[in-house]
Amino acid sequence: PEKPLAEVVMPDKIITYGIVQAGPPQEDGVPYIRTGDIANGKILVDRLLRTTTEIAASYERSCCSAGDIVMSIRATIGTTAIVPDSLDGVNLTQGTARISPDHSVVTTEYLHWAIKSDGIQMKIDREAKGATFREITLTRLRDIPVPVPPLESQCRFSAMIKSYEVQRDLTETSLRRSEGLFGS
Repeated sequence: PEKPLAEVVMPDKIITYGIVQAGPPQEDGVPYIRTGDIANGKILVDRLLRTTTEIAASYERSCCSAGDIVMSIRATIGTTAIVPDSLDGVNLTQGTARISPDHSVVTTEYLHWAIKSDGIQMKIDREAKGATFREITLTRLRDIPVPVPPLESQCRFSAMIKSYEVQRDLTETSLRRSEGLFGS
């Protein structure tokens, strides 16, 4: 069965975008995620800019918790990442959306990979507007249908994905070390 994306998120955390004008970067402010800060399913932490606590407080509705999914809704539409524990409390810009999975309906990993799937990416692309500057509205994003298999199947899928990600990270670390040794 399928449900609109809006029905698989926490009822008190609707799908929303973030800060409209972040102001000049701050050294010790609140970090925020822009569309270009999401690549290969990860948030590029070292690229994050920071805004003042006052500006971030005025956009408290878009504050992200660890385990939330962030998605670009402008330019590179559909790129996603899961907010890691280290970024709990991070905010977003207007070009990104927060998706907070309702764990009584979907697991974070399942929803993340479902959104990344070719089928849902095609649906997102069909709903996007604009020729030179593409974007998807929150209304259209919230209506995107997502398959919702039984929760126990999703949990098995999540366990496999977590195992895969651990192996991928070990392989990437090993490759970096090998390249460093080769370079020396």
